[in-house]
Amino acid sequence: MDSKEFIANVRRSLGREEGSQVTPSEATHMSLSSQQVESWAQAITRGIEAHADEYMGQLEKTAVEAGWRVARCATAAQAASHIRNIVRDVEATSVLHSAHPALEALHLGETLIGTGANLEAMVLNDTSDREVQRDALRQKAINADIGITGVDYAIAETGTAVLLARKGVSRVVSLLPPVHIAVVEKGQVLPSLDELFTLRRKEFLHNNLGSYMNLISGPSRSADIEYQLVTGVHGPGEVHMVLIG
Repeated sequence: MDSKEFIANVRRSLGREEGSQVTPSEATHMSLSSQQVESWAQAITRGIEAHADEYMGQLEKTAVEAGWRVARCATAAQAASHIRNIVRDVEATSVLHSAHPALEALHLGETLIGTGANLEAMVLNDTSDREVQRDALRQKAINADIGITGVDYAIAETGTAVLLARKGVSRVVSLLPPVHIAVVEKGQVLPSLDELFTLRRKEFLHNNLGSYMNLISGPSRSADIEYQLVTGVHGPGEVHMVLIG
């Protein structure tokens, strides 16, 4: 495939006709002034609230297409029960979770009683050497059967879970265990990556960007060996998205 054919394929995937031009209304986050970023971010926030049900419904479909095992739950109690069933189905003995606020309502400690699974939080404390703690927690993530996280955002267009690094949120929870469960609450879903990058641009302007961002669009996939697609090589081979609301 030559470069022209590659670009043509990309254009068709984006739904743009041959010879079409990007209009000013399609300006990217990097081309916006600080004032424009603030204004657009406010509009995005209003849109999330106004179209929360619509975005959640779209995410439910695209996440399945991306390879997630999706469950739509009306309440946190239903979500907790579903997670308990996953833990029992995979016969997990070790479960690690992040400190995302969405997980607090699930009461995971109580939820997993009787499953035989040991539950631990991936959180550093201030009582001992932090490097030693990091090494110990990383080893626990390697040995864990399931990693449970919330999300900071989810993308309706692509079925993507977005995790931002901060205290109590480590990417290894979503990367190292063979099974990852991502919990998404209504109101966290953005229509597309454009909105995500605009909000991230705003955070950058406020010196609150963080060290990294994880975009997770289904199970780990690789075709490095003889172009044969294999899941679970570089990360979880089984991923669940639990939608609440």
